[in-house]
Amino acid sequence: MGSKYTISAVKQSTTLLTAIQNSRLNIGMEQLVNAGSGAVEPTHISIAKIEPRLTFDTLAIKTALAGLGGKNGVAMSNLTFWLQKLISGGARGGVLTHTKVVAASGSLIPVQIGASIHQAAIIGYEATPVSSDGVASPLAYTPSQSLEANQNQVGEVYTLGPVSINGTELEDIEAWTLNFGLKLLVNYKTGAIYPDFSGTISGNPYFTLSTSDLDKFASWGLSGVIQTATDSTFKLDNQILGGARGTSPITFSLDEGLYNFEDISGNQGGKYIGTVKCTPVGDGTNDIIAITGLT
Repeated sequence: MGSKYTISAVKQSTTLLTAIQNSRLNIGMEQLVNAGSGAVEPTHISIAKIEPRLTFDTLAIKTALAGLGGKNGVAMSNLTFWLQKLISGGARGGVLTHTKVVAASGSLIPVQIGASIHQAAIIGYEATPVSSDGVASPLAYTPSQSLEANQNQVGEVYTLGPVSINGTELEDIEAWTLNFGLKLLVNYKTGAIYPDFSGTISGNPYFTLSTSDLDKFASWGLSGVIQTATDSTFKLDNQILGGARGTSPITFSLDEGLYNFEDISGNQGGKYIGTVKCTPVGDGTNDIIAITGLT
């Protein structure tokens, strides 16, 4: 029987991310499959390109945002994730039994934060490794490795906090999501199968929130409401080990943008839930989304 593995920590440069909830390596191979003149079945296959992606989710939102470039992400520096070995009849392997995958360079960007009432919030990332020359593999796979110290610890947990639009707190928020809206430009040298460049080409972030407080719809109407001089805020409340809420939230602030209801839906035996989209824009001076509470 072959070896079995489970997830473990992720490390970018000196920032160790624990409390990983999901991770995935997508090889991203595109093949050229061709058939001859009038043939039913193909007779040729070759590799057109390989564009791998590493994705992962973590509960360590503060550590991730503080250490991985905030809302804009960061250039990768030996991004490492481990395949933690499982032991038949036991639990986890010991030293020098695990496998690590390293991406020396590329782009590492945040994808989404999701927060729901009474649930742990989570942040997701996507890594796009690049080759040094378009020929060398952008990933190094190395067996017989040891794990980082404390890689299984849960050092921080955040949950859904209050939301304020134009200085007025919305009541009965069920959930909110921040989509960072980053798009990458990935480039290949002529004839190369691996990319040798990746970088952010645009960023269009937005929030969506679910609320049963539909009184706002009466005042906002179909066209929504524009951001006023008072910042709007979305908060993640920190959870205290062995307790409830702490007093050190992460706050996302918007000072320009539009807020509008996109959908209101309900069903028999349930309540109506409204979906609100919050689309920030820059003003030429301040961050499109300012993030505080990371220190």
